[in-house]
Amino acid sequence: MEETNVSLPPIAIVGDGKLAYSVAAMMLRANQETTLLTSDVAAAYSAVKEAVSDNVEQLILPSDWPAVLPHRWIVIVTDERIDTKQRLIRRLDECASADALIAINTESIPLAELQTSSRHPERVLGLNWCYPADLTFFLEIISNEKTHPDHLRALQAIATEGWHKDPYTVKSGFSVRARMMAAWAREAFYLVENGYASMESIDRACRNDAGYYLPFAGNFRYMDLMGTYAYGVVMKDLNPELSKATQVPDSIVANLQGYATDQPEDWEKIVRTFSAEIRELILKYPHEPIDH
Repeated sequence: MEETNVSLPPIAIVGDGKLAYSVAAMMLRANQETTLLTSDVAAAYSAVKEAVSDNVEQLILPSDWPAVLPHRWIVIVTDERIDTKQRLIRRLDECASADALIAINTESIPLAELQTSSRHPERVLGLNWCYPADLTFFLEIISNEKTHPDHLRALQAIATEGWHKDPYTVKSGFSVRARMMAAWAREAFYLVENGYASMESIDRACRNDAGYYLPFAGNFRYMDLMGTYAYGVVMKDLNPELSKATQVPDSIVANLQGYATDQPEDWEKIVRTFSAEIRELILKYPHEPIDH
């Protein structure tokens, strides 16, 4: 990822796990002063060092939660539990300034439900990432009618000019990426559970069709390039038969455990290498020249 000459404000990241660590690595790669509040300092340092070895010494890893957090930019990355997210927002309300921007990942929880946890709901926005955050372009910014326009504009600017992301903003208060992914996963679960296809077959179908064109063009651009008539014909007959399940079948959960890779560390290296190569390919074929 390119280093930026834009002057970036100090930022605090709150979270555990490899996604939070990769977000910290992205900030460091952009030469942004980064403080990471995490429960596992050793794991965080190791993961960030693996991603950005030259910059890891600039990472600030407090051993305790500070009584006062002076940062005006705060990013939260947690698992998808509303109680965890609300607890952290309330805790930040106690130690951060009232004008600090708080951006939190939220896939299935409406932004409005998280804003109720803050005395300043206008400064809480949704911010979803794609792993590894330091190598991918994805960034989803979520706002709603309570969002302060200045906070939204500032986040859009730093995402593009400072972090070199290709962000998009939704103003509905919920994630559109999550809904698209959920629909895809739900149908995959249905096909496997009912014996129409194996997990391996689903993976190959996704990789060798959608996986081929998605780094180049999204669904609507692809329909534009291929022609929409066939899609209309297929959807007319197929849509009524698609799954409407509301939970993951137990049999799928059990099979997924057996389907998991035996060598996660090796796959981690492969994913990072692949992500870097895909990044270069996307840069080689940006979508803007198609539109202009």
